[in-house]
Amino acid sequence: MRRPNRPGVNQNDIDYTRTLRRITPLSEWHAPSDAGPPLMKIAVIDTETTGFDPQYDELIEIAVAMIVIDEKARVIAVESLRSGMQQPCRPIEPEISRITGITTEMVEGTRFVPQQIADHLAEADACLAFNASFDRRHLEELVPEVGAMPWICAMADVDWHGCGFDGRAQGYLLMQTGLFNPVAHRAGDDVASLVNLLAHVCEDERTVMAHALEGAKAASWRFEASDLPHRLKKDAYRRGYRRSYHGVYHKLVREPDHDAEIAWYRELVGRDPTIVPVDWIDRYRAEWTWEPEKREVEVAHWRR
Repeated sequence: MRRPNRPGVNQNDIDYTRTLRRITPLSEWHAPSDAGPPLMKIAVIDTETTGFDPQYDELIEIAVAMIVIDEKARVIAVESLRSGMQQPCRPIEPEISRITGITTEMVEGTRFVPQQIADHLAEADACLAFNASFDRRHLEELVPEVGAMPWICAMADVDWHGCGFDGRAQGYLLMQTGLFNPVAHRAGDDVASLVNLLAHVCEDERTVMAHALEGAKAASWRFEASDLPHRLKKDAYRRGYRRSYHGVYHKLVREPDHDAEIAWYRELVGRDPTIVPVDWIDRYRAEWTWEPEKREVEVAHWRR
């Protein structure tokens, strides 16, 4: 097949093929030859649910891999992989079964033991999920203790584009590392994929896990638009602010965007937003678990 001509590109320098290999099973995990002493123990979590709403939908599968990382955030051990199922109160809808691979018959008679889950997760220094805001909100309904733990989001705490990746879907990112998992969407298999992804060494010679940990520990703030006039709510929505459980528009802001976001809000509203620091314990908690800051302000009549 003739290679396409691309202006300014030496066609001989382009690799037109890429070989994918299957992920390393967690039971066969080996530490790098130059691994350092253990630094942290992290619970890598994935959940399957009957839907997106944690206050209505239910968990039907949980998988947890307990990994150990060294000071360079390399995965030096996988201590265990545990998983379990639970029968929900309502039959699993066909669309959910199609996505998750879990049917009503598969979970019949099964039950989680929340205290056992809490005790197991308490062995870790932090929890990690690919989409922490989803998994944490559902898990916290079952195991409230996880609300006091640090959380790392592999999707949001990593600058994937800056690390040389395209997109943010877990399976697509995995393929860009040269790996694939032939089984998808069951919690245990997704956890195995995520651990392999975390162990990948990026172009800067740091692991994805190192980037995720750095992003999780970085400063961030919740900007609360506590004095937002009604006529400006659409402006805020287009900027990424979302209405909270308590009715206040808010947005998570990270350090590189902090000053620009304040300037934008001042230009729109005429004063600063309410700024609440959030760390890796509070960043991905469910909206109904926090109260907006109380701030009494007088809004000029021409801005109402």
